[in-house]
Amino acid sequence: MNRRLCLMLLGMGSASLILGCGGRSQSADTESSNLKPLAVLYGKFVGANRGRGPKDENEFRAFIKSRPQSEIEGFGIKDPESLFTSSRDKKPYKFKFEAKQAVPGQSAHIFAWEQEGVGGKRYVAGTLGEVKEVGEEEFRTMVPNP
Repeated sequence: MNRRLCLMLLGMGSASLILGCGGRSQSADTESSNLKPLAVLYGKFVGANRGRGPKDENEFRAFIKSRPQSEIEGFGIKDPESLFTSSRDKKPYKFKFEAKQAVPGQSAHIFAWEQEGVGGKRYVAGTLGEVKEVGEEEFRTMVPNP
């Protein structure tokens, strides 16, 4: 009886591992996109500028280019310019910057997104470092005037 229970639990655990590892999750896909390093670097910009976001893409690009090469390579990127193009739709990311100072407790907003994405879904990046894939309807509520 005891052996039987152990075998049953072992079987259930194995089945859940197999089902859980059947493919890459959305989280793993978004974490490996170019938007993740951009979101992290956005946070570093805000930290280096007393809570203020970049005023425009040029200021953000200059900040990224000023970072040590080893930091950029830590993201698996050799050329910082490649960060600004989606590996999925092959188009430059779109940005919406707010150069005002963040207020403690303020919610995140979307600052970067894919122009087209894939299969009717786009990756978006928020100011708190989150990257997720959203459908067109959700995208339009997050970014009303892209």
